Amino acid sequence: MATGDSLTRIFDRAPIGLFRSHKDGRLLYANPALARILGYASAAALCEQNLDRDIYVDAADRAKNVALYTPGSVMDGVHLVWKRADGTPITVAVWAHVIEDEHGVQCEGSVLDATNTVAAAEQLRRQHEELGRTAATLDLVVKQMPAMYWVVDRDLVVYRTGGAVKQIVGVEPPPEARRPLHVIRDADPEARDPLPPHRRALAGELVKYTSEYKGRIMETTIGPYRVGGEIVGAIGTGVDVTAARLLERRMVDAQRAESLGVLAGGLAHDFNNLLVAILGNADLALRDIPSGTPGRHYLDNVRDASLRAAELTDQLLAYAGKRGAGSTVAVAPGPLVEELLRIAAPTMPDNVSARVDIPETLELRADPTAVRQAVLNLIGNAREAIGERGGAIAISARAITLDGVADPDDALTAVAGAYVMLEVADDGPGIDAATRRRIFEPFFTTKDAGHGLGLAAVMGIVRSHGGGLRVASEPGAGARFQVLWPAAVPEEDLAAGSASKVVQARCVLVVDDEELVREVVARMVEDLGYVVLTASDGPEALAIVAAQPVDAVLVDMTMPLMTGREVIAALRATNPTLPVILCSGYDRDRRGPVAADAYLPKPFRLDALETTLAALLRTHRAS
Repeated sequence: MATGDSLTRIFDRAPIGLFRSHKDGRLLYANPALARILGYASAAALCEQNLDRDIYVDAADRAKNVALYTPGSVMDGVHLVWKRADGTPITVAVWAHVIEDEHGVQCEGSVLDATNTVAAAEQLRRQHEELGRTAATLDLVVKQMPAMYWVVDRDLVVYRTGGAVKQIVGVEPPPEARRPLHVIRDADPEARDPLPPHRRALAGELVKYTSEYKGRIMETTIGPYRVGGEIVGAIGTGVDVTAARLLERRMVDAQRAESLGVLAGGLAHDFNNLLVAILGNADLALRDIPSGTPGRHYLDNVRDASLRAAELTDQLLAYAGKRGAGSTVAVAPGPLVEELLRIAAPTMPDNVSARVDIPETLELRADPTAVRQAVLNLIGNAREAIGERGGAIAISARAITLDGVADPDDALTAVAGAYVMLEVADDGPGIDAATRRRIFEPFFTTKDAGHGLGLAAVMGIVRSHGGGLRVASEPGAGARFQVLWPAAVPEEDLAAGSASKVVQARCVLVVDDEELVREVVARMVEDLGYVVLTASDGPEALAIVAAQPVDAVLVDMTMPLMTGREVIAALRATNPTLPVILCSGYDRDRRGPVAADAYLPKPFRLDALETTLAALLRTHRAS
């Protein structure tokens, strides 16, 4: 059996610190290892120290331990903060027991330097917290994108998810929930099967594809999940790009519509100029040929066919948004709609009803003729959508304010401002998404009969007025067409001129860059008894007005060198009272109404020219 001296030698050689202390703080024994831990030259030097004063950083901590650990109790790896001989703190782990004998209460135990261990544990704790914060941040970022991620094991079981799962999938499972991948696939049988790409990822391949899931367009990436170089599963990410793809489609649709508009506008403009010559010559000939003369009915047919062709080109120009820039006024939509329903009544089936809900005080600002055409086209479209089965058409209007942000139902987004939203709704079969994208294209129709220009004309009319257009429809749920017209603003009433006897102008200036049109219009004006001057462009017209008296000017909109708008502005600057008639079917710049005194849309008949000139000159003479 070992003696006291032999045990002392064993303790002195031990690699861990050993000690015996008294309750009053004296160190009764300390081995060299503890002296080295605490930075003393020898165990004897350490034993000269007092625990309260020289070893504990805070003497209050020892007082708490003395009260806590009474005789018979033990300390198992308790971390204490002591200090070295130079005063630097050190964390130690103490294993000890408390005894009481004839010498009093004493503590015997062993000590290990735990400073590095505690520091490492603290670092790991901080790293774990930082990883937790990073994971939470990444999850929040993914949710805001919106996107989601998931992790599957080699058995294709999803055991972790994160991101905008609820927004995309519709439910938000617990992050650690385990769900077989085939269960998720079965939730939307029409979606792409996710099992094959995940198997490819488990084989080490990075897979990317775009698909639809529950009505959302997803860009998916699936790759192998490796731990220590071994593939233990697959990680997938899915980004919801539905909004971006819809915006891309809308931009493509807008570009296609713009391209078609340019083509339609250019063709209609050139064709209109030909119609001016055809219709003008036919009217002039009919004035010279007495009624009943052989061959006169052929000229009547030419005139009637020209007028029908003019209606077609007018719709093409309306679709293109390049219709002639007529004047805009405050229009009360209520009476206008009631009038149009009376006009459409003979063609409305008995089993189709119409309901109107428009406040009497509501007013929009637009060309009344254009509004009539747009609303009439929408009523006709609703009637045809309902078909023979019967149904109801609801027409309503209300004032709204827009912030300029695109709406998902926008076919044409209006800028921020005040508008009157005129809605024509039907309870017909509805329109699917693919058809909604094309219904405003010229010549596109889903009906056996029809030319497909009705809705295209509505689009162009609204575009030329700086408005907006929305379509909300789903198969089986009817359709709602919402036209956003600029709201009317209060204006000062213009004093009405008194009627007086018409005094013919001595001279009318015809300004048009097309020689054929210019000559025909000049002959039409001469035939009405006026003196005519002609000019082929804006500068020539301004020179003529500056050189001699002119009583009225008839000017085209689209010309080289100076547009009709620019010519009118120059005339207003030098001759503010000179009557000006804008004669055009084509507004190339689409800059809205022009400050002309009157407007004649090409092609026009001789009697329309006569009435317009007479009314304008009567007002001018009276003023």
